[in-house]
Amino acid sequence: MTTSTGPESREALSSGLTCSAWAREQHLDPVGSAGSYRGYLLVEWPLPWPRDLAEIPPLAPVAEAARSAGMRLQGLVPASADDVSRVAAYRWPRSGQTRLSRAELTVERAEVVAAALAVLGETPGQADSIEVLICTHGRRDRCCGSLGTSLAQELSGDPCPLGDGVRVWRTSHTGGHRFAPTAVVLPQGTSWAFCDKSALERIVRREGPMDDLLARYRGCSAMASGAAQALERAVLGEVGWPLFEMERRVEDLGSDKMEIAVDHPEWGRTVWEASVRSELVLLPECGQLLQAATKREPRWVVENLRRC
Repeated sequence: MTTSTGPESREALSSGLTCSAWAREQHLDPVGSAGSYRGYLLVEWPLPWPRDLAEIPPLAPVAEAARSAGMRLQGLVPASADDVSRVAAYRWPRSGQTRLSRAELTVERAEVVAAALAVLGETPGQADSIEVLICTHGRRDRCCGSLGTSLAQELSGDPCPLGDGVRVWRTSHTGGHRFAPTAVVLPQGTSWAFCDKSALERIVRREGPMDDLLARYRGCSAMASGAAQALERAVLGEVGWPLFEMERRVEDLGSDKMEIAVDHPEWGRTVWEASVRSELVLLPECGQLLQAATKREPRWVVENLRRC
């Protein structure tokens, strides 16, 4: 199935409408686009970055080691001009966990590559602080380069833009540039679309209304598939913020049926079941006509959600 575009949409695309503007106009649903990883490897590395961090010769072995470990490599724009850099490995301790554990090293900039490889073997501990990674990778996509950078610059004007204990970083490609500005929140491992300061404040504080945030939720990297992320969001709409404090495990029952078991230390276990199916959506490249598009991605549909 493809999305439909009227004359205004076709005219806008022909005049160079960006992919993120098109996605907003079409109300493109971001859920299921977060990707699934065993964790994240964060490496402070100065700009400029090429389209892919693996194209930076010193980082090529780091990218390969992260890929072999099932981790997603994220570059961070250095927080200061000092000759000190940080690397951190966030990992899911086990299936269903609510937050990633973290191992971190701070080293001289010349030692970043060795430290990045070493931190993958470090024993992770509890991650107490919250980190928000905003994609500003303009060489990868102009939407992230413009909208993400604008958001990051807005937040940089405040020493504590999202509250005490929250660190904000400019990061490399997080996927889903059509949903720019995008952000990853750690240690929760959640990804978000169409971000702004107000939305991020509610996300990191886990408070306030969720109505508009549900439509911005891309998913959690602990979920093994886009379908699982879509089911998780459906339950998030029923349970609200407390869901992020609960262990969550999804099982594929076959024939488009899936269930998610949710465990809370005080409330016990609840199980939700639904039908989850996908429809293929045709996606244009930035500034390209929809008729020239060749890329298709699934749009996830959750139906008949019920608590068992």
